[in-house]
Amino acid sequence: MTDSSFRSALLSKDRQTCQKFVSQNLGSSLIQILNDLLFCSISVEQSSVTGLHPVCVINSIKNLIGDDRENPSKPLLEFSIKYLCSFDFRSNDTTQLDKVVRDGIGLTAFLGDLEDACQKGEWDDVQILASKTFMASDQSRGTMDVLAELGLQDSDRNAVFIFHLLRAFQFQETKDDNWAFTKCILDWISEKLLPEPHDQADSSPAKINDMMIESGDLSLLGAISRLWDGDYVRIRGYQRELSHWCSQIIISDAGLAPDQNHWLLDQVKRKFILVAETIIVSEKSQSEKANALVILEAVRALSKTATHTQLGLLGVRLDGFIL
Repeated sequence: MTDSSFRSALLSKDRQTCQKFVSQNLGSSLIQILNDLLFCSISVEQSSVTGLHPVCVINSIKNLIGDDRENPSKPLLEFSIKYLCSFDFRSNDTTQLDKVVRDGIGLTAFLGDLEDACQKGEWDDVQILASKTFMASDQSRGTMDVLAELGLQDSDRNAVFIFHLLRAFQFQETKDDNWAFTKCILDWISEKLLPEPHDQADSSPAKINDMMIESGDLSLLGAISRLWDGDYVRIRGYQRELSHWCSQIIISDAGLAPDQNHWLLDQVKRKFILVAETIIVSEKSQSEKANALVILEAVRALSKTATHTQLGLLGVRLDGFIL
């Protein structure tokens, strides 16, 4: 694990030291701060997670801050610290890896065995097999990518999480942290038995975009659209599962009228940051703030390719979530 004083303080839930570090180093150490926030978000104990996984929230905040890197939002960073300190963190990630090294990797460290065990819900075996395949692959991201493809068999539950985890990984790409990311996705998908793999369907995010913008789950649409267009080694498998999800979408016409004067149509540089800062000081609960931030970030992404009418619809729906 790559070490830093900020990361250590965050894992120790020392908010005062974390906030002091941000105040003193924001201008020179923004990337390090974001890396450490992302690392801590994927290091939370799964048992302390209810609803959204923290990596979805912290990666969303990272993307929002990116709209003005020269003047990074201190309130959003301080919210991230407070938010993460409400969770427990894993402290024994390397235990299973150490055991694999002691016992020897063996000859059964095949990805097919890992996939079969995941499909059967044999989670104790999955933990061992994932450790073996990870070590056999020179501690690369390969095991994480396999688990991501498996997770997308249940896109309703997993797509938002998998998108944000993969983007968080791409942001830092520190080999020392590869196992922490792999362990995070492993713990997440083991919470629920996976459905069987699906066949490729004649559908895509583009085919459902209009109706999803009007009345669908915007966080899901934002995640699935970007996964679909992403540059991933296992993109064919991702798209196969996502095409199935898209083919199952049935949404009735909500009859929503676009707001032709919404701020989304103005494309103001810092507006998403300002809205995010409004969310975190609102009377909403912490989980409601987290959900609103993830939706806001999804709307930010969708707005980049949206038509004038779609921007008006996104604006109406966004106001409903954040007001």
